[in-house]
Amino acid sequence: MNEEISLYEVLQIFLSKWRILLILALICILAAIFKHKKMPSYPAKGTLLIKTSENSELRSFLKSIVGDQQKVDPAERSMILLETNNFFLAFAEDLLSKKFKNKEFSTFLKSFNDDQQKLASFLRSKLRLRLKKGGQILFSAKTNRKVLSTNIVNEGLKVSKIYLTNNELKEYNEAENYFQKQIDHTLNNLSDLTNRSLRKMQKGKILSINGGKGEGTKYLGSLKKQINDSRIKIAENQQTIRKLRKNIKKNRNNINRSKFGARARIRQYLDENSTLYVKIKTNTRYLNKISSKKLKLVPFQQEMERLKANYHFEFKIYEGLRDKLSKIGLQKTYIKNKIIVLEFERLKRVKSRPGLFMLILIGIMISQVIGFISIYLIELFKPVPIES
Repeated sequence: MNEEISLYEVLQIFLSKWRILLILALICILAAIFKHKKMPSYPAKGTLLIKTSENSELRSFLKSIVGDQQKVDPAERSMILLETNNFFLAFAEDLLSKKFKNKEFSTFLKSFNDDQQKLASFLRSKLRLRLKKGGQILFSAKTNRKVLSTNIVNEGLKVSKIYLTNNELKEYNEAENYFQKQIDHTLNNLSDLTNRSLRKMQKGKILSINGGKGEGTKYLGSLKKQINDSRIKIAENQQTIRKLRKNIKKNRNNINRSKFGARARIRQYLDENSTLYVKIKTNTRYLNKISSKKLKLVPFQQEMERLKANYHFEFKIYEGLRDKLSKIGLQKTYIKNKIIVLEFERLKRVKSRPGLFMLILIGIMISQVIGFISIYLIELFKPVPIES
C-alpha cells in the first residue's frame, strides 16, 4: 500500500474546498468593513520640544555667563514629570475647568461628573508619550472619535508646557524671593547709615582732642571687637562646613539636590566667610590707620570714618545680591522660553487607521490562514473508509 501523497493531490484537496475559503474571505471582508464604519480608530499625534544647549541659542549664551549646571537631559527629566499621576490630575483639572466650543467633547467631559481622578485615569490610558532625538517628546492618542483624539493631544501639549514650566520656576521663585528680601534688608541698612551720617553732619558736634581721647580709645576697642567677632564666626562656619561635608559623604545615595540642601548651605557659609574676611580686612586697615595717627582724629571724624566703612561694606553685599538676582532672572527667562509646542494636531488630518483597503487585506489574509488550517485539520482527523 502506497501511503505517499504528492503535492498535486494536496492542492486538489484544498482546491476542492474553495467554497469554504471564499465564504471565510467574504465574512472577514464584511467584518473589516463593519469595523471601519462602526468601530473606527482615530490616532492623533503632536510634538513638544524641550530646548537644550544643543538646540537653543539662548541656553548657549547663558552657559557662557552663569555656567552650565544641568547634568541630566532636560527632555528625560520632563518625561519623568509627565508620566506621574500629578500631571494627569492637573490635565484633568484643566479640561474640567474649560468651556469648549465643541459640543461633542463637552458632552464627553460631562460624562465623568467632575470626577477628576476618573478622568485622569482615562487620559493616562489613552495618552502615550515617547522620547525622540533632539529633545522632542511625541504625544499620541487613539480613540474611536476624531474630536476626542485631537483634543486630548492638543490640550495635553498645552497643559504639559505650563506644568513643566511652573515646576522648574518654583525653585527659582523661592530663591528670587530670598535674595529680594536680603536686598531690601541691605537697602534699609544703607538708608539708615546715610541718615545717621546726615544727622552727625547736621549736629556738627566736634569735641576737643583732649576730650576725645577716651572716645578714640573706645572706637579702637570697637574695631578690635568686630575683628575678633568676625574671626569667631568664621571658625564656627568652618566647623559647620566640615560637618555638612561629612554628612554628604555618608549619605551619597540620598543627596538632597534642592537649591537649599546641604551643598547650598555649604556655599552659603563659604560666601559668608568671604564677606567676613573682607570685613576683617577693612576693619584692620582702619585700625592701623587710626593707630598710626595716634588718635589725632577728633571723635566726629572717627565716627564718620566708621559710618563710611560700614556703608562700603553694606554696599558690597548689595552688589553681590543684585548680581545673584540677575543670574536668577536670566535662568527664569530661559525656562519660560525653553519649552515650545512644535506641532499641534489638526482635525482634518486625523483619519481612521488602518484604512479600509488595509483592513480588507488583513481580513483576507486572516480568513485564508484560518481556512487552510481548518481544511488541514478536517482532512487530518477525517475517518478513512476501510476497504473490504
